[in-house]
Amino acid sequence: MGWLFREDITRRELIAERTESWERQSGETKVQSGCLAKCFRGGGFSGVLWAVWERRFVKDGEDIEPRQRWITCDLIQYRRDSGWGYKDMDESMGPYYYSCPMSYLDLVPIEKYGGNSSWRKDVIDHHQRRREKRKSRAIIV
Repeated sequence: MGWLFREDITRRELIAERTESWERQSGETKVQSGCLAKCFRGGGFSGVLWAVWERRFVKDGEDIEPRQRWITCDLIQYRRDSGWGYKDMDESMGPYYYSCPMSYLDLVPIEKYGGNSSWRKDVIDHHQRRREKRKSRAIIV
């Protein structure tokens, strides 16, 4: 997928729009998708929006299919002539971004919902390296 930009939106509005829950009726089945957790990691003009989503298929108030959960990774960027934009990805695409909160991996257990084990290992390694770096700085001070 490519990038989608809009000149009429702020970063805050874009993040709110990208993480807004929705509901649709499909025959007798109600499809509900909700954002369970979100965070933005980055600077003033670019960053990564991490989110955990859950989708339900409900009929007569009961789940008729197993719930689905997944982790999304939206790259967010500002361009002077285009405004704010995003490039959406999810865990299955194995994005080259690893700042996903560790708690999000717990919200979407791979055994229950599936996922990309190689990417998850890279996320865990990323956080381990950051912890070690912080510890080494503390020793120097």
